[in-house]
Amino acid sequence: MMELIEVPVWPVLRRGLVTAAPGSLESYVSQTSELPEFSHAPSKLAVIKRLRNRLVPEDKDLWKAEPEAKVRAMTQFDKGYLATEQVARYTYALISTYVDCMQSRHLDNPRYRRFFYSFQEAAQGRGPIPSRESLDTLTGVNFVITGRSQLGRTAYIQRLRNLFGSPFRVEGASLGSVKLVWYFPVVVLKWPDCGTLAGLLEQIREKLVSEIKDPADLTPVFRKMRGNHAATAVMAASVLLNIGIFVIDGATADSLNGRVREILGFLCRLQGHTNIPLLFSCSDVFMQGAKQLGPDVDAVLRGRSLAFEPFNAPPPDVVAVLRGRGNVEVSNADLAKLGLWYQFNLWFWRAGILSPLLEMPLDLPKWTHELCHGRIGWLAAGFRELHDSLAWDTSLLNGGGPSESAVRENFGKALRNCAAARTAITEYTKDPASVSRSIVRQHLDHLPFDSDSMLNGLLSQPKLGVGHV
Repeated sequence: MMELIEVPVWPVLRRGLVTAAPGSLESYVSQTSELPEFSHAPSKLAVIKRLRNRLVPEDKDLWKAEPEAKVRAMTQFDKGYLATEQVARYTYALISTYVDCMQSRHLDNPRYRRFFYSFQEAAQGRGPIPSRESLDTLTGVNFVITGRSQLGRTAYIQRLRNLFGSPFRVEGASLGSVKLVWYFPVVVLKWPDCGTLAGLLEQIREKLVSEIKDPADLTPVFRKMRGNHAATAVMAASVLLNIGIFVIDGATADSLNGRVREILGFLCRLQGHTNIPLLFSCSDVFMQGAKQLGPDVDAVLRGRSLAFEPFNAPPPDVVAVLRGRGNVEVSNADLAKLGLWYQFNLWFWRAGILSPLLEMPLDLPKWTHELCHGRIGWLAAGFRELHDSLAWDTSLLNGGGPSESAVRENFGKALRNCAAARTAITEYTKDPASVSRSIVRQHLDHLPFDSDSMLNGLLSQPKLGVGHV
């Protein structure tokens, strides 16, 4: 009987799971004896549930526990995640594409099986990389997420990594002439610090080898991943290892100083030859700069997009109405009016460490917005520091606290290393012309993008690597 495997892969239907001794290779790679089956994409509500992750373990008595227990409970605080409606819809589209692609890339499909074997031959130097015309059903789609720093793009990618799960392998009689098949539901990469294609290819190789551990059967592929034929070998390995989706994160303004055309050009070829979906995450400034490279790399940049934007402060008139209601529970309609920043503050407040009877100060979202400028990353860091202080010193909660001064003090501690960026945002918001070019250049990824006032003279054409490579 087939059943949905909740952990570690989803949405993949697997049968014939191998029970292995703890610590064995089979246990590490989650081995099965039958090829997986890829179900239709789940409902949007299921996606929201899968993306959501608690800030602390669920324990109804935690708020009454000793300070040490509360602090221990917060060790996973930074992994908490709450998906917005916009993010949930975007993820649903991404998962639907993934499922559709993997359904087509199945060894029971004779056309795909021929495609699969031809990549084996190419990896062994016995033929060219097959063109996408070798398949008539794959329609790989690119996805793009953009935004300024600290808006949650990397946190979202971390949740995707957990959602899709870790690699696994299939070994058994069901494969026929194929001895072993690997599946990598997702491969998450960082834009290479060196800014070169060679750096990205080496990163891909390390990711694959580190998971496989014993790549003896694929030795020719991994050997070719270094040197003049590295790009071709990576494309072949991507098919042979059934990579479900590639994710590239971390492209910033500084990345424009590298060989951008070379890297984006390879990603275009990778997607074109394999039809593996690609999720590309970058800052607003990087996106605007990379667009100057022209249509030959446009395939990576024009995917289905989602922009992560700073959250607006709660409207003061609605907050004033709530203040007159006393301890009456805030309705869903009121929450919608208060906006996402208020809702995220309330979610962090109700993490499970404080008494459920303790109301969040109504002005707290206003204070945190002034401190965090609507950045969810800074909000998470500030609340972690605040909860830590409240765990050790419950007197901060007296009189309906914590007070504004306590909130500002704790958020200030958490965001001390970001002080320069926060100051730049404050000054630039008041008067862009008053901020020096050097400060703007230093904090490009934090500031609202304006192509006329920001890119002109700050990011020149040579830095985009527009020359031939």
